[in-house]
Amino acid sequence: MNSGTAELELRPLHITGTMVSYYFICRRKLWLFAKWLNLENISGNADVIKGRILHESRFKREREKDVSFDSVKIDFLKFGGEVFVHEVKKSKKFEEAHVWQLKYYIYSLKRKGLDCSSGIIHYPASMRKLEVVFGEEDYDRIEQALAGIKRVLQEPRPPGS
Repeated sequence: MNSGTAELELRPLHITGTMVSYYFICRRKLWLFAKWLNLENISGNADVIKGRILHESRFKREREKDVSFDSVKIDFLKFGGEVFVHEVKKSKKFEEAHVWQLKYYIYSLKRKGLDCSSGIIHYPASMRKLEVVFGEEDYDRIEQALAGIKRVLQEPRPPGS
C-alpha cells in the first residue's frame, strides 16, 4: 500500500449530502467534487445562479434554516412529534439522487439520536413537493452508498478515465 492511500485511510472521510447525490448521478462528478474540482461552480453558470437565488428567496419564514453539523448541511428543519427534514431543489431532473441525499440527512440525524424518519423535497419552480420516508431497508442502502463513495474517492483517477 502506498503512503498516499494510507494517509487517505487514516484521515476521517467527511461525506457531504452533495457527495451522496453525486454518487447516484455520476461517480466521475463525485470524484472531481471531492478533489475540489467542482465544475458547477464556474463563475456565471446560469443553473447554479438560479439554484442559489431559489434557495435564498424561498422559505424565508423558516426558523431552522441552513442547519449544519459534521459535514451535513440541511436546508431547513421542522419540529413536531419528530424532526422533519426539508430540502429545496431547482428541478426534479435528478429526483432519485435528491431522495438519497435527503435520506442521508435523515440517517445522519438518527445517528445523532434524533427521532427523524421523513422529510420533504420542495421543487418550488414546478410547485411540487415529494414526501420521503426513511425505511429500515434504507440503512443498508445508505451504508452501501457510503462505502461506495469511499471506494470512489480512494481511486487515483476519476472513474471512466
